[in-house]
Amino acid sequence: MKLLSREPLTDEQWAVLREGPQLVILAVSSAGGTRLDSLLERAAGQRAVAAGANNDHPLVRAIGTRHEIEAALAAVERRTKDERGAIRSHEELVRLTVEQLQRAMAILREVGGELDLYGYREFIMGVARKVAEAAREDDIFGLGGQQVSDAERDVIKAIAHALSS
Repeated sequence: MKLLSREPLTDEQWAVLREGPQLVILAVSSAGGTRLDSLLERAAGQRAVAAGANNDHPLVRAIGTRHEIEAALAAVERRTKDERGAIRSHEELVRLTVEQLQRAMAILREVGGELDLYGYREFIMGVARKVAEAAREDDIFGLGGQQVSDAERDVIKAIAHALSS
């Protein structure tokens, strides 16, 4: 079975797939914690996306290239900032992410196969987990707290639901 690559996709379809991981990073990292937590989580998310360049699936490999990461970051930044340049609310980021992932899965069902759906789903869930696990929530100088907060679990659950619908 041949795996889906970038070539047969329209630019619009590609943008939907490519921007999904970046929205996941923002949605999970906005679930709470300090600014430092958010920075650590976003950095972990970017590393997880870049690690996609070593994935077995050609679509995920393409998403993980430097050029595509930079293009996705720029597009997502435009979509997630309000008129004042501030990042949108957590609820709005989660809504945007869920909608994007639902569109991505529809595209993959239309032009790809089961292995493409599986590969993308696993990649996205891996990014979400890396972000959530990057910083302990509610800790005091690194002591105590939770590895993954309830709010982050809720976002990951919404992401998983979007990927299965």
